[in-house]
Amino acid sequence: MPQAIEIAGARIRELPRPAARRSGWEWLESLATVVLCVLILAGVLFYVWQHTRVLRESYAIERLHEQHARLVQENKSLRLEIGHLRSLRRVEEIARTRLGMVTPAPGQVLVIPDTRIQ
Repeated sequence: MPQAIEIAGARIRELPRPAARRSGWEWLESLATVVLCVLILAGVLFYVWQHTRVLRESYAIERLHEQHARLVQENKSLRLEIGHLRSLRRVEEIARTRLGMVTPAPGQVLVIPDTRIQ
């Protein structure tokens, strides 16, 4: 704050000095501070982005695990159905009911011996 100086009854006031220009070092310190703040902000933003990306991917992996479990269960049930459809009891029942087949008489079956061709 400017101070008043009194000399021999006359009052002289001290004028404020004009703002001094910043030297090159002061500008460099300001620039270094700004760069440091930008780097810290970039680091924080990268951490947040990485964290959200990891969460998003972990949710996707969890959905894939659930889908895999569902598909494994469906595969098991389809294999069971295939086993049921291929069972000899079912095939014989269809042959008798739908196709009208009967069990052959003992003289109707001809067994051909297995001969190996050399």
